[in-house]
Amino acid sequence: MDLRERIVGAYQNQEGSYQVLAVRFAVSRAVVGKLVRQQHKQGTLRSQVHLRGRKPAIQGQLLERLRKHLAEHPDATLEERIQALGLDCAVNTMWKTLRRLGWRYKKSRREPRSKIARMSPNSVPTGTLVSSTSIPSVWSS
Repeated sequence: MDLRERIVGAYQNQEGSYQVLAVRFAVSRAVVGKLVRQQHKQGTLRSQVHLRGRKPAIQGQLLERLRKHLAEHPDATLEERIQALGLDCAVNTMWKTLRRLGWRYKKSRREPRSKIARMSPNSVPTGTLVSSTSIPSVWSS
């Protein structure tokens, strides 16, 4: 039998107070109280290591609503998503949640490309040295 089970079993059998059981099992009084409360509230004495740390702000039903919103409005901004879902969180929180879900923001191609023309012809690679003969004589002194 595990030590946790023996401590809680002794308390349930009214073999002593928290202090008496703590001395008997060589643990602190706080440990006895924690184990009794845990058994009462959660029904288990298993280690609760997996429950430590900060919990995500967007989880459960909110996360499902966010996934649905992502599918319906893929080009919405972070602020628009927060407002549409009625969330009370920072923009950075939304950004981190989307990153966790695997979403990345890239430029949208909903609009046509810019009409600005290229500055050099396609045949001349960028960074190529220009010979003096290619400069119009109007510019030379």
